[in-house]
Amino acid sequence: MRKVRLSGLLWMFFISELQAATDLSEEEFTLEEGKTLEVDCPFSRELYLYSQKAWQRLTAGSKPVILAKTEKGSGMYNKVQMGRYHLEEIPEDSVLHVQMTDLQVEDSGLYQCVIYQPPKDPVILFYPVRLVVTKGPSGTPFSDKNPTQSLTPNTILPPTTLEVQSTLHTRPRAVTQLLPMSTATLSSPGLGVNPTQGPDVIRISLISIVVFVVCGILSKSLVFTILLVVTQRSFGP
Repeated sequence: MRKVRLSGLLWMFFISELQAATDLSEEEFTLEEGKTLEVDCPFSRELYLYSQKAWQRLTAGSKPVILAKTEKGSGMYNKVQMGRYHLEEIPEDSVLHVQMTDLQVEDSGLYQCVIYQPPKDPVILFYPVRLVVTKGPSGTPFSDKNPTQSLTPNTILPPTTLEVQSTLHTRPRAVTQLLPMSTATLSSPGLGVNPTQGPDVIRISLISIVVFVVCGILSKSLVFTILLVVTQRSFGP
């Protein structure tokens, strides 16, 4: 009797663990109304490349409802749309991409990707997806109770624009005041240059350059003639 009771307890424990494992194997998605659910369901390319895939909704006490299914036997890129349900079969990646657009609160429930092969039982490709759709912030009515709050930024904007314009007017004035200071620093008494006589300064600098060049040529010619005379005397009769 003790062995029978012990085996019964073990079986009950084993079954409870299996139920807990199945509960934990669900993928849960919580989205707001109007959003889009996107799920990637991987499949075996060797086994199910030419099989028909489907997106089902599970309901308690009844058979799964097929919401959308792909073409059968293509083995190529396949894209199907049935209302708000989009199925995209990508053989290169061995993935079935599922989209549910414009979600509503009524869409909350359990879904799954399967290999659809009637009359055989479907093969589940991915963990069951637990979808929870909630009301978005746009559905809350308190946003329309205080319409005057949207008018307050408009009353503050004119002073800020006036301040920006005043700062823009003062910047050119600061620049114009700095220009004489920069010219005054250039006109030092040691150099003897008048900032109002720009062309004269350029002419003086050119004349000085010509004088230096001529002096250099004359000095070189004088040295050359002296060396020539010395060599002639040293090698002469």
